[in-house]
Amino acid sequence: MAHQSHLSARTLLGRRLPLVLAAGLVAAAVASPLAGAASSAKEPIPPKPYPWGWGYGAEQPGRSGGNSSGNNGGSGAGAPTAGGSSGAASSQNGPTCGPWGFGMQGCGPLELVGDPPAGAPAAPTVSPAQLALEAWGRLPVPAPEVRTAPPRESDGLVGLPQWFWVTNWKPLTDRVQAGGVWAEVTARPTSLTINPGSGLPAVKCDGPGEAYDSGRSAEAQRSDCSYTYQRSSAGLPGSAYQVTVTVTWGGTWRGSDGAGGALPALTRSTAFPVRIAEGQAVAGGR
Repeated sequence: MAHQSHLSARTLLGRRLPLVLAAGLVAAAVASPLAGAASSAKEPIPPKPYPWGWGYGAEQPGRSGGNSSGNNGGSGAGAPTAGGSSGAASSQNGPTCGPWGFGMQGCGPLELVGDPPAGAPAAPTVSPAQLALEAWGRLPVPAPEVRTAPPRESDGLVGLPQWFWVTNWKPLTDRVQAGGVWAEVTARPTSLTINPGSGLPAVKCDGPGEAYDSGRSAEAQRSDCSYTYQRSSAGLPGSAYQVTVTVTWGGTWRGSDGAGGALPALTRSTAFPVRIAEGQAVAGGR
């Protein structure tokens, strides 16, 4: 039989109290005779009047009579709390409880670990990182617009540099938003690679290449994005080298949560033929 009061725990002298009745207490009033013979447990206390009513049961809530200190139904610091510990302790994830007194214990509200605070906004269904990948996949990164010197409609010459440069070398930006969550991505061209064709070694440049200025002499200009052919393109398919120019793009992103970082590299290419002719020497004579 649990230690309890005839009056409801929710009312005491006409006032509502945040009290919970002690549950699961040892029914010492109906203890087994064998258990009493095996230990020196005291007899259960008889019913006793209290200011709020009658109390009866074990000498301390949750303890057998033999282990109590005999406080006539009241309870001291040795009574277990709702979390199973003694005294005015509280369980880490359970309610905060005060000390036991007269077979009762006052407890605060139970707070579940991990619950969002009241009034907190709902967690977003999409993250800025996810939006960044979506924006990166749809960003209209263009193929390189390539110019050459000599121009492609003219033949280059064996032993003379063939210049290449890209005219649409500029960064691109896009932004995607879903509710209050957003991500912004930026793509920048980082390098230029020239594959001269026919298995010849490629040339890599760190920039868009230098534009050839026809108003200046060739000796006064130079470019790192050029290739010097040592053989003519005669005899090749279409009588031309099949050149491929590739631009590599790097990307970064930033999001509404303050996060950001790098994105996977992208490449875009343009292919076209280049004709190379043998240079003819003209000898004068008398």
